[in-house]
Amino acid sequence: MNHRLRMHWTPSYYTSVRSSYSKLLNAIIIRPMVESIFTEQAIGRFLWSDIISHIDIPSSNCSHMDGFAVKYKDIRRISQHGPIKLGVVPMKKDGKSENQILHTGQAIRISTGEVLPRLGDTVIPVEYTDFDSKSNTVIIQRDFAKGSFVSYKGSEIASKDLLLSKGHALRAQDLALVSMLGIRKLKVFKKPRVAIVPTGNELTEKMTDIKLGKILNTNSRVISNLIETSGGAPLDLGITPDNIQKIKNKIRIALSECDIILTTGGSSVGLRDLVAESINDIGKPGILVHGVKLDRGRVTGLAALRSRAIIILPGPIQGAVNAFIVFAHPLIRLKLGLQPFTKPFILAKLTEGWNARKKFQNFTKIVYVKMSRSASGDFYAKPISGETTDITVLTRTNGFILVPERSTTIEKGQKVKINVLPGLSFSSGNPIEFHYQSVRSFLPL
Repeated sequence: MNHRLRMHWTPSYYTSVRSSYSKLLNAIIIRPMVESIFTEQAIGRFLWSDIISHIDIPSSNCSHMDGFAVKYKDIRRISQHGPIKLGVVPMKKDGKSENQILHTGQAIRISTGEVLPRLGDTVIPVEYTDFDSKSNTVIIQRDFAKGSFVSYKGSEIASKDLLLSKGHALRAQDLALVSMLGIRKLKVFKKPRVAIVPTGNELTEKMTDIKLGKILNTNSRVISNLIETSGGAPLDLGITPDNIQKIKNKIRIALSECDIILTTGGSSVGLRDLVAESINDIGKPGILVHGVKLDRGRVTGLAALRSRAIIILPGPIQGAVNAFIVFAHPLIRLKLGLQPFTKPFILAKLTEGWNARKKFQNFTKIVYVKMSRSASGDFYAKPISGETTDITVLTRTNGFILVPERSTTIEKGQKVKINVLPGLSFSSGNPIEFHYQSVRSFLPL
């Protein structure tokens, strides 16, 4: 939704996306921070340092079957001489079975997970035995290789093994593993705090105000969700009217509390640019770039104050999201200790040809697509077009193509890299889904 109905300030010069990002990085300090949190709260967080095991798992030789612990040399001749009988001795009840010595001709009843007695080196599953409780003997009906059904000390994890590397995104199974090591707290990269400063007299948070000519502040909600799914912690500072002093106050608050600042709702009133003026009034270096070779999103501005990044997002929703993708998302990743521009992607064939808009052919382009999958498993992508202000362009898509400045066309049938971004391409709580194409040739016979 376009947040400006009046005449806009227009850049007199456009800087490439690459040069703009480089200028911003040179003017700010991106220093990842660490925090310690409880293990059970760490799902999805990024490890600050390697996790190295300080114990062996299993901690002792143990059985992974219900059966009888024996000495291999007692059973190795079964294949030649037939079943053998062994005397069954009770397992020590003091929990120190690993100190109990298994002598020649003896067997001990053992359950899955129990520690083997000393000198016991093989487990015979119960279904291959015949136990006589009266005589406390067991007949072993067939032999097994030495070490059968034994989990040896450290066979799964050995002390000093590297288990999880710095920067690893913690999953449910990782947290279970960490808990097995007895680690109650983990050091993780601290989530960067990202301020949102929506500006504009026409903005409102109330649905009832729409009838009065106001515009619902949806951009802030979109950007806030994208910050969160990217790994950051959003802080919405509320709608700010078109007043330089009030904009400056909000930016000062953001500078004191946050790592990155995003202004939304447009950057100009008439021929003046109040957000840029406010930033420059606060201090230096101030505005670094205002006008980026990004279609759509060319009125994006980049600034720096107190070594913190300020990104002026355009008013139209596509421009705001595009600027978030190429500038804000990489900075959040850097604060999380991650590579800035690595995103999951899927290779897909374009179902229709695409051409850059003539006026912005030498700009960086973001082409939104709707991906689907054929019955044979191949992926296809259909370009989705629409006005810069149309939120439906985004709701109809599940991926996007980053098209460099030098490229102006993509042919039908060409295989392209489709970027997928959590929160934009798929929800943070559900895996991305692709429905089968309805085209008859894609369907199974």
